[in-house]
Order: sequence, then C-alpha cells, then structure tokens
Amino acid sequence: MKKLPIVACFHLKRFEHSAKLRRKITTYVSFPLELDMTPFMASSKESRMNGQYQLTVDVLNNDNKYSLFAVVNHQGTLESGHYTSFIRQHKDQWFKCDDAIITKASIKDVLDSEGYLLFYHKQFP
Repeated sequence: MKKLPIVACFHLKRFEHSAKLRRKITTYVSFPLELDMTPFMASSKESRMNGQYQLTVDVLNNDNKYSLFAVVNHQGTLESGHYTSFIRQHKDQWFKCDDAIITKASIKDVLDSEGYLLFYHKQFP
C-alpha cells in the first residue's frame, strides 16, 4: 500500500459457497486491539527488496498505527442468523449492541468474539 485510509475495514471470510459445500466458517481468528500497518507499506517493502533495512521517515511515523473501534459478529447458521456488534466508546470502554439492547462488554468479550467485520481507525498523536 502506498497510502493508508483513515478507517480500515477487514472482512473475514465466514461463509463458504462452493459447488459441493455451503457452510458457515466458525474458525477462531485472533485480531489485535492495535494494528501496525508498516510492514504492508510499499515504501517498507521496496526497502526490503533493495536490501536496505533502513525505514524512511514516512514509514516510521505513527500514521501507520491503528486502533480497533468496532467488531461485527454473526451468530447462527448460514440459513438463519443474527448480527451483533461491539463498539468502543472510549479507549477501553466497550459496548455490545444486540438490536435495541446495549450492554457493557469487556475487552476479552470483544477479542474472544467470532469477528466478521473488523473496523480500525488511524491513531493520531
């Protein structure tokens, strides 16, 4: 990547549709609260390919760091299910949204969930 977005959304494949099989994928995938995109930057990759291990000033700044702020989950089966989400209000204050019911959630609840969509925003100094 040459330039990163302010908000990054990662869509995890949770449904399999093939000629022989249709199923929900429930494999646990761990995801971080903080994400550093530096290794995926074009300038970082070009430096490694040229045998240079010094990172440019652009790659070293905090513009490549992200914080998780929302997770969408799917409960149920391929044919029938229900979507819920976890939303971060402050640095470590999380809420579970399940239709009209909103309850406090722990970071453990968030990180242990079966993430389907992960939303990260850039960290700004």
